[in-house]
Amino acid sequence: MSWQATPTRSWRQRFLDLATVTAVTALVWLWASDQTLQSRTASFDLIIESNDPSRLVVTNSGPHRVLAQLVGSRQSVLSAFEVLNGRTIRLVTGADGVPSSSGDHQLPVLDILSASPTLAPLGVDLANVTPASIRIGVRNAPR
Repeated sequence: MSWQATPTRSWRQRFLDLATVTAVTALVWLWASDQTLQSRTASFDLIIESNDPSRLVVTNSGPHRVLAQLVGSRQSVLSAFEVLNGRTIRLVTGADGVPSSSGDHQLPVLDILSASPTLAPLGVDLANVTPASIRIGVRNAPR
């Protein structure tokens, strides 16, 4: 039996091998990440407060019972559920997407909660919330 030396592989062949391995790895990763997606519904109270109670009063401030469907990786959904379920989230006018101008306002709960600094760092998405909106009034405080 004689051994023949294999010719060295060209840079093009190495590039194609690397591209193939990368593509297969990406497909497996995408499949696996899809398989670990979780969903769970958390229930919590939402209260809207004035950022300056001496100047502004919020009517229909709550508490409003909110059901939120959390979607994300298994670990992030479980962590977010523990943080949110049964708790109270406080949002203030002039921040958190809540207007501070006088008048009646219809607040889109999904948008406001998605941008809230309470929920944003939890690493989950909100797929659905009930109620979809909350109506509040912002009035000048009596002097």
